[in-house]
Amino acid sequence: MKSFLCLYFLFFSIHTFPQTENSTADPAAANLLKKVSAKYTAYKNILAEFDLIIQRPKLKPEEDERKYADTLKGKIILEGNQFNISIKGQQIVCDGKNIWTYIPSDKEVQVNYYEENDDVFSPSKIFTLYKEGSLYDIKEKKVVKGKKETVIEMSPSNKNVSYFKMEVGIYDATSQIAESKLYEKNGVHYIYKITKQTPNIKPHENTFTFDVKKYPGVKVVDLR
Repeated sequence: MKSFLCLYFLFFSIHTFPQTENSTADPAAANLLKKVSAKYTAYKNILAEFDLIIQRPKLKPEEDERKYADTLKGKIILEGNQFNISIKGQQIVCDGKNIWTYIPSDKEVQVNYYEENDDVFSPSKIFTLYKEGSLYDIKEKKVVKGKKETVIEMSPSNKNVSYFKMEVGIYDATSQIAESKLYEKNGVHYIYKITKQTPNIKPHENTFTFDVKKYPGVKVVDLR
């Protein structure tokens, strides 16, 4: 579940990133992040399709990296602190207060209270990563499939979190997120390639709740 909440995090962490005297921020990176913030905060909601690549550390240097990589396709609908994430083998739904994790193969859904904290990535943070004390600067500029991108590298101000670095690729022409990479301290990398994003959709009425009645035979494990 953690990796999927990482995605939510990667889609909601640019709303506020105040630059203070105590932060070390590249002015050019700050200006670009402001453009991205303005772009996404103007959206009521967003639907995004993505490829999630989970890269585990190699056991031997000479081994092929592809042996330790898994690629999953999925999509996310995000509106405020509510979200619905679908990916292979799981569906995660949150109404901002409760979170349901549904595993069809097990015919089981777990229900928890939804809480945000600095140690857990969550969708409502994806555009608020650049907060007071965060460090960020431009790492590189590149061209991918004919599109110019600027990559911003960030380090968390809270050193107790599970990751030590994050990189976000931003399309120069649209100020939209193209790709995000999360570097965990345990050596695992989460790479999110955004393949499609559609803002201001009209989600179904129950998009952000899980109606058990629609899933006959499902076991409910309430952990609240």
